[in-house]
Amino acid sequence: MNRMTTIKVESSTRDAVRALAERQGVTMDVAIRRMADAAERELRFADLKAAMEANPPDEAYFAELADWESDAWN
Repeated sequence: MNRMTTIKVESSTRDAVRALAERQGVTMDVAIRRMADAAERELRFADLKAAMEANPPDEAYFAELADWESDAWN
């Protein structure tokens, strides 16, 4: 069972979350969960970008890409 709790935030933060929740037609709980999900997604994409930059494509990748993009598959 989920239990409700209190979190301490500035009143301006609470008001902003409340306004966002009202615009979305959801509860403040749902709005906060959506923000947390969006932040997690952003972090996953940042991790993916860093991994791709740390492991750039090599010649074998470009050779396979050229093969896939060739007319041989038409």
